[in-house]
Amino acid sequence: MAISVVKQYSVFLINEPGALKNFAELFVRDNVDVIAISQDVRYDAAVVRLAVQYDQEISHALTKAGFTSVKTDAICLDAPDRVGLVRDIGAVLSGHGINITTIYGTAGAGPNSRWIIVVNDITKALNALESSGLFN
Repeated sequence: MAISVVKQYSVFLINEPGALKNFAELFVRDNVDVIAISQDVRYDAAVVRLAVQYDQEISHALTKAGFTSVKTDAICLDAPDRVGLVRDIGAVLSGHGINITTIYGTAGAGPNSRWIIVVNDITKALNALESSGLFN
């Protein structure tokens, strides 16, 4: 298991064909590797959440391109994929009084899964997950 802190950007987009492609062009130009992405569409607008390594800064590119965004620290949890993993993440965090505000992830064709987790107390959450022993 690997736990790290990443940056999550929540960005508002118009819900129309090509919007995500045009948005993603920013990251190609700045050589930014998007490690996770999620999109939630409501009528004519969308919120895209994307995670990048902590040392990559994209706020300036988003602002220059006219996007409104919110930057948040998030946990990136890479762990062996298994049934009950999300439940166990929730149990560890709730057991320490930590609220999950956003979670998204996937399991690939291989043995591992990746989860992006935004919480109300990232330091406490990191300590709880690392000391839980569930993800070793």
